[in-house]
Amino acid sequence: MKTLTERQREILSFISSYIMENGKSPTLREIGKNFGFSHNAARDAVAALVRKGFLEKGDKEIRSLSFPLDERLERENISVPFFDREPSLMDIEERRYKATLFVQRRLAKHSVFAFRVTSESMRNAGIIPGDIAILTKIDGEPANDAIILASYADEEEPMELRRYHPIGIGYAELWPDNDTMGIIKVMRNNLVVAGILAHIRRDYEPHTSRT
Repeated sequence: MKTLTERQREILSFISSYIMENGKSPTLREIGKNFGFSHNAARDAVAALVRKGFLEKGDKEIRSLSFPLDERLERENISVPFFDREPSLMDIEERRYKATLFVQRRLAKHSVFAFRVTSESMRNAGIIPGDIAILTKIDGEPANDAIILASYADEEEPMELRRYHPIGIGYAELWPDNDTMGIIKVMRNNLVVAGILAHIRRDYEPHTSRT
């Protein structure tokens, strides 16, 4: 691996700190703003770090900067697929995500993915649109009252977070935490659990003070 200039060390340190604090990599614009670079200069700086082997970058993803595997495994956070809304089963199976999200290694010890919540299905549980849901894939039947993301109808339709309640022989109910939405009854044989909720992350959006 090649050596770094002092400025390259500073840029690498900024990217590392940003990932640790935000759970995702900075954009070129954010890197440029921090160092007073133009967009092109930030792009060239990142490209140099990639060429030297200190960073890896996805082909088309906006926030796709990551560290080489050996180094990444030593860090607290690793990257997982991130969907910009509730994915369908086909979205997950065909890996139709457009970005990656960094999560704590303790959450990523199993295969995980994350998405931006758009549904109101779990509002009464404190999960609201705009939150980031981090899910763990599981084998077997979920525990009673577990919050899951599941497919039970069209594989191309976006799924919702619901509470799992097995009933009778061969059936289950998917309960929302929202009094305005109904319970869905399904045959367990037709239910495919895409993931179980492991963590919710909420981005803080500052507001201007009232005058």
